[in-house]
Amino acid sequence: MKKENKFLSNKIAGYAFLIIIGITILASCIKDDNGIPKSYNKGVPKINKVYILDTLKKVRDSSIVGADPYKLLVISGENLGGVTNVSFNGYNASFNPTYNTDNSLIVRLPGEAPTGTKANNTLKVITPYGETTFGFKIIAKAAVYESDKITFGADRGDITLKGKNFEDVSSVMFSGTKTEVKIVSKTKDVVGNETMVLRFPTTKISQSTLDITNTSGTYTTANYSFVNADEALIVFADSLNTGFANNSWGDPLIVNTDQAYAGKKSLKKTFAGGNWHMAAFSNWWPSVEYNADYKYFTFSVRGGNVPVSLWITTDAGASSFGNDYVDKNKIDVVPKIWNYYKVPLKDIDFWLPGKTMKQFGWRTKGPDKDETLYFDDVMLI
Repeated sequence: MKKENKFLSNKIAGYAFLIIIGITILASCIKDDNGIPKSYNKGVPKINKVYILDTLKKVRDSSIVGADPYKLLVISGENLGGVTNVSFNGYNASFNPTYNTDNSLIVRLPGEAPTGTKANNTLKVITPYGETTFGFKIIAKAAVYESDKITFGADRGDITLKGKNFEDVSSVMFSGTKTEVKIVSKTKDVVGNETMVLRFPTTKISQSTLDITNTSGTYTTANYSFVNADEALIVFADSLNTGFANNSWGDPLIVNTDQAYAGKKSLKKTFAGGNWHMAAFSNWWPSVEYNADYKYFTFSVRGGNVPVSLWITTDAGASSFGNDYVDKNKIDVVPKIWNYYKVPLKDIDFWLPGKTMKQFGWRTKGPDKDETLYFDDVMLI
């Protein structure tokens, strides 16, 4: 009988514990007139620090005043329970209130938030009981997505870059130097597309990336190394260089003003359907003696109506000029646009040490129909 009473008392105690837990949970879910759990403090919110979400204690203990877009941040402070709005530079950020406590809030830094000279570099948090701000900069270095051309030099015109975060760019330099590139203009349209027009100086630098600096730091155009045509061995720019002549099979290379990659003229070549034509140059005298200082063969090709493959060929390589199709010498030309190529000489069969080059060009395996291509900025750098 005593054993049964003990069992019954334990059972009642267990039920009582569950009831207490249930009441506690229910109490924590009770909300005030603003829909905020009553367990949260009602004081004016305060931000003590912001840090990047990370499990490492050394990171959690490190307060930051700026971050890259899309980073997950923890806003740490007081009276943060029931946050209704978080914004960066006036742009509202989304967050999951499930992770909201009285002392912290997890939020993703929006990539769409304004940056540049007009940004107020302010993080704002609003609750039903007040609001607070915190000095916070969105780190927004410049970035280049596209360049209208890659070569510069006398009479070759300005170069236009497309990218982002150009608004507060203060300087553009040849990488690792104090040689400045002039900023002619900067634009930004209503949907945020940005351009920056640059005017390159006269210099002995043969090629270089650019260091673009704004208030967030310096960005280097790693994917864009700009070539100085004035310091290259030019085969064709707006005219054939001294010693070089048309050496094409079939239709010749014709200097024209219909298209141009840089400057005002290019070379026009029609590849006849079904024929294995070649666009080529000759330099019978003085010819081009081998020089190990030349590292790249650069040129631009504007495609025709359909994709076309070309094979680079020379009389100074291991293969036969115009007769061999070497796989590593193949390039693919996208139709209806200018394609720029900067081909490392070490990667192709082009020029054996000690050999003098007298002929070189591009061979194709006859297209199905006539295709007209344009060639420009042919040079060795």
